[in-house]
Amino acid sequence: MSVRRRVLVSAVATLGIAGTATATYLAQAPGLAATEVQIEDTAGILYAPDLLDGVDDVRFYEPTTVAVFTNAGGTAALTDDYALNNAVLAYAQEERPDWLSADGQTWADDLFILAVDPEGRLVGTYFGENRAVAQEAQDQIQEATKDDFRAGQWTDGAIDGIDAAAARMNEPGVRWAGGMLPALAWLLTLGGSAAYVGTGMRRSRRSAQARAAGDTAYANVVRDLDVTQVHARVIPESSRYGGAMLERLDEYTQAFRTLTPLAGEAQAIPEPDYDSPAALATLTRFRAEAERLDALDDVIAATATFLTRGATWESVWAHEVEPLRRDLDQVPDLLSDTLPDEARDLPEVAALRELAGRLDGELSELRGGLETGVLTPDDGLDRLRAARDALSTALDTLAAAVARVVGEKESEEELVTDELRKARARRPAETTILATGDPTWTWFAVGAFRSGVVSGTHAVESSRVSASGAGGSTAGYSSGGSFSGSGSSSRF
Repeated sequence: MSVRRRVLVSAVATLGIAGTATATYLAQAPGLAATEVQIEDTAGILYAPDLLDGVDDVRFYEPTTVAVFTNAGGTAALTDDYALNNAVLAYAQEERPDWLSADGQTWADDLFILAVDPEGRLVGTYFGENRAVAQEAQDQIQEATKDDFRAGQWTDGAIDGIDAAAARMNEPGVRWAGGMLPALAWLLTLGGSAAYVGTGMRRSRRSAQARAAGDTAYANVVRDLDVTQVHARVIPESSRYGGAMLERLDEYTQAFRTLTPLAGEAQAIPEPDYDSPAALATLTRFRAEAERLDALDDVIAATATFLTRGATWESVWAHEVEPLRRDLDQVPDLLSDTLPDEARDLPEVAALRELAGRLDGELSELRGGLETGVLTPDDGLDRLRAARDALSTALDTLAAAVARVVGEKESEEELVTDELRKARARRPAETTILATGDPTWTWFAVGAFRSGVVSGTHAVESSRVSASGAGGSTAGYSSGGSFSGSGSSSRF
């Protein structure tokens, strides 16, 4: 039992003298795990193991089934305030009739649904009739998710929203006058203690996850240490990319000397202390450094294989090409679905479409050149990097054009530009020779561009809503007929 939980138990025992009001409230405090957790991640943004672990720590006042639904509504959802409400209802009617009451007119009893649309920037909360809460409480539940959702932390945001909902659904009231004052004091104390312990439980869970992942990565690093040195010895120093990777080898060797005592420090932390900020910080640092070195030794091995044309050089090349291939595969959807209507006829759009087709053909040429020996490994990597730079440049050019047409005035153009700039800065993690050999190299991934367009368009829409004095939550279902289930959504 952690120190924080020991303190709470002691406080509960001591404060029990507050009288009948206190004892009655304690009997009604949340203590039930979710009856069932259903994950319908149609947008593909959640990490189910972490979500299930997080919800496992949440306690409800009454037996509750939790459903988490994600929906990629596209740019249409940016202007339709009912988009998420309608999407949840349509999904329930088509795929999850168990979410609906017997007559199909409300949500099923004992059910709580948390929904998010990452593209439309909408979060929604929906309740069975016996779990319904007031609109103010719905707003508070949705608000609890938004910091994480804005940062793209979809799993953490969902856990926070479920936690907030559990604290508000079927929350017991104090119905007697004589015990009102001591009960109020107890409620304040209990509320603070519950929040305190809840924070500690989340830290403990995150610490345990960091420790487990760090241990696995560290074991891999230790196991591969000698093999990594062998791989490094066959990397040709005359190669441009080989020389860059040998410089990273020096960094790897120094970092391993630092990682060993850090591993000892992490492994010495007793599990009851996992709920402390210091423990979480140490274990998180241990995991990050161990995983970084585990990835780096893999890239060193891949470099040796590719530059010396080892037996598996083709799989290394496929791994190098995969980020560009993924970007090129996303271009059609970007141009047909993600871009706002007013931007789809821009000359920059045509230029990007033409470039994507040309680069797709060039990838086949590069593979052929490497197979026949017409291209050296260094030349192949040079041309691959040039192709990715060309795509990034085209996206930068398109970003400026989109900002001009979406923003009707300079301040709106700056909103779109700022969101696209932030999206570009979120460089995806890559274990490639190109990215690892030159840590300063940057590029604009198509997925990041899509996120920036959506965020920028939403920022403009939000600024216009704020200027008009409108906004807030949207309740109801514009396509739901007579459906009257409790719920609403709002933007983040």
